[in-house]
Amino acid sequence: MRLKLGRVRYINCEPVYHALEHGPVSADCDITDGTPADLNARLRAGGLDVSVVSAMEPALRPEAYWLLPDLAIACDGPVESVLLVSRRPPEALDGQLVALSRHSLTSVYLVQLLLEKAYRVHPQYVQDDRAAEAEARLVIGDEALRLGPQFPQSVDLGAAWYTLTGLPFVFAVWAVREEVWASAAPAVRAVHGALLAAKAHTRAHPDTMLALAQARVGLPADACRRYLRERLCFDLGPRHLEGLRTFLAMLTEAGVLAHAPRLRFIET
Repeated sequence: MRLKLGRVRYINCEPVYHALEHGPVSADCDITDGTPADLNARLRAGGLDVSVVSAMEPALRPEAYWLLPDLAIACDGPVESVLLVSRRPPEALDGQLVALSRHSLTSVYLVQLLLEKAYRVHPQYVQDDRAAEAEARLVIGDEALRLGPQFPQSVDLGAAWYTLTGLPFVFAVWAVREEVWASAAPAVRAVHGALLAAKAHTRAHPDTMLALAQARVGLPADACRRYLRERLCFDLGPRHLEGLRTFLAMLTEAGVLAHAPRLRFIET
């Protein structure tokens, strides 16, 4: 079975996917690009079989997915590509308009949690089509990398989460739909193995990937290397899982989730 595999179109997926397209790693799959929100919707609707998705997608629908072990888009401190950019300090946003990105899911939940828990403010949240009216807005991905330095106030959500909890934050995971895992487990395992091999290959041989990513986003070479090699982590180890479970527990405590979801992982 040839699987349909989703990829976020930002450069933060290059360390995992680059070697599938440009290196010695092959996989029997067709790759489709989209924003995090696009991929969430396509996987949910059956348009994709396996995809990187917002960590909140399987948290909201745990019965619909199995997760692929040791794959994530995470940070352990500053992330640089998930920012609340603002005209005023975050502690001065109480009652103010804050625009939320339509391209994200996990970051939308995170920014609301951080503003209320870390900064003790309760803004009015609006969609990003009203960003021009808002005092602050959530920006993600390549746009955040380019725009962050232009704003007088900027909160790096990865750094703010680490200050609050001392833990990594998991923005995205790789998931397979329940029915695909049930009917095509060998094909899923093969794609999972290819993704892990591609991640390892690019980690050992990063230069070509970094050059292509830099050309796409227009960052200085040092900034691109720092972002992809130091800020982001693509593993899902015990500390990352602790960070993810802490986030979900906080959302459960806040009443956003009815109960803490049980995340399921495929057997490899």
